[in-house]
This record gives sequence, structure tokens and C-alpha cells, in this order.
Amino acid sequence: MKINTVVFTVSYPGVEPYISDFFHSLCKQTDKNFAIFLLNDGVSDIRRFLEGFDFSIKVLEQEGHPAALRKAGIQWAISEGAESIIFADADDYFADNRIEISKKMLVEHDVVCNEILLTGQKFPQPVPMLRELVKDEMVISIEDIVNGNCLGLSNTSIKADKISALMSEIPDDVIAFDWAFFTLCLHCGAKAIFTNKTQTYYRQHGDNIASPCSFSDEQILRGVKVKRDHYNFLAKFYDGYINLSVKFERLYSRLQSDVLLKEDYCKAIRLNANDLSLWWEPIKTLEELRL
Repeated sequence: MKINTVVFTVSYPGVEPYISDFFHSLCKQTDKNFAIFLLNDGVSDIRRFLEGFDFSIKVLEQEGHPAALRKAGIQWAISEGAESIIFADADDYFADNRIEISKKMLVEHDVVCNEILLTGQKFPQPVPMLRELVKDEMVISIEDIVNGNCLGLSNTSIKADKISALMSEIPDDVIAFDWAFFTLCLHCGAKAIFTNKTQTYYRQHGDNIASPCSFSDEQILRGVKVKRDHYNFLAKFYDGYINLSVKFERLYSRLQSDVLLKEDYCKAIRLNANDLSLWWEPIKTLEELRL
């Protein structure tokens, strides 16, 4: 039987306190015509979390690096005949109409990105992350995601036939898989649009890989590495990223060897960071910070 819409997510050790909220949000969807593809990366007895839910769900047991697992999961969904994939993080949860709105908008658009509501640590009330950065029904171009990313695996959906064949080239150990994945899709012709008519509740907790609001020295240095690796990868295929690749390669090297520069750099990042920003956008070059 052909599967039109797949909700794809990955479960992993540490997600157990949150995954029931995720599944409950799927139960409340206004459009229930979808299948869940869950790639389980080592959660013991994952089936116990699925008891009592009546939606269609497929489980694939596989372990590995997060990027490799997401590549495998996307290929899995495509091989099963999915026409569209709605991405989800299992520690987040959906507004009741996320699937309905995503499916309707995917009729006319290739990629649909929705608003994110920050919730959890430091956010007793949900706070829109993208409201001041991206306008409703704004087309998201390649240029819009050069310096930071709003197309995440928590708030974006895509037509399966618009997925770039270059996805297989994304390194298995890359941190910002979503950024590389959607950049490739846009370069290959996919058209993306933003909507605030539905939301993903983006839970903030200590295990977040990419928090838009945290700027410890460790997180800043990880951000530099993320951008270095991102631009190095893209520069293999698109000349427009070569200059950024060189700048962040040089920056990363200098921050590893110059303690005083590292201190000045981290202070400058915190000083210049906005309250809310796209993922990875606050991480700047030395020239941008005038250091």
C-alpha cells in the first residue's frame, strides 16, 4: 500500500522523559492520515512507549551517528513509497494542526517550514523563535540560510521527490545535518516557504545539540566547528561557499591555539548575540566581529 505522508523521527537514550508528549501530540492531530516511521537508536523496549496509540507506526532498530541515522531513515521512508516526509524530533511536540497545514501547503510547495515555540528550560511560557526573523508565507531562499538555518528536522516537511541525491554525500559525523540537507535540496531546485499557521514546540533541555539561546564557551566553539564543517562540505559542490570555508577553517585553527583570542571571541559573540536568532547565525567570523 502506498504511503502518502510519513512522520519521521529518531528515538535515542535520553528521550524517554519526553517521547510520550510527542506521541500524544500526534494523537491530537486534526489530520490523522499519516504513518509514523520511528528509527530507534538504542532505547530499551521502545514498544512500551507505543502502547495505547492507534496510529500506523513502523519501527526500525538501528544505531549510529545522528546524521547517519537520519540519512538511513529518509532512505527508508522513500523506499517504502512516501510521497512527503514531515520531520520531527521525538523530544518536541506538534501543534494540533501541524500535519494538516503541512500537507495542504506541500500541495503547492516543495518544502514547508513552520514556526517554532521555545518551551522548557528558561521558557515557562512558549516563545516564538522565528516570528521576528521570518514572515508568514515568506519564500526561503538559499541566501536566507547561508549564515544560519531555520529549516530544522523539528519544523520542516518536504516532498520526497525534491530530496537531493547528494544527501548520501553528507558526512555521517556532521552535526548540523538538517542545515546541510536542506541547503542541498534548495540548491537542487526545491522551493521552500515559511508558515506561522502551525507550530512545533521546541523543548529546551540540557541535551539539546543546538540551542538558539545558549552561549557558553563550549557551545560557541562547537558552533565554529559546525560552520567550518558545513562550509567545507558545501564547498566541494558549490564555489560560493569556498570563501566561508577558508575563513572558518582559519578561525577554528586560531581558536584552538590562541587562548586570549578565544576569550575575546566568546565575549564578542555573547555581546553581539540577539535574544533570538536562527540556528548557528550568532557564530561570526573575526572580520564580522572586528577582532
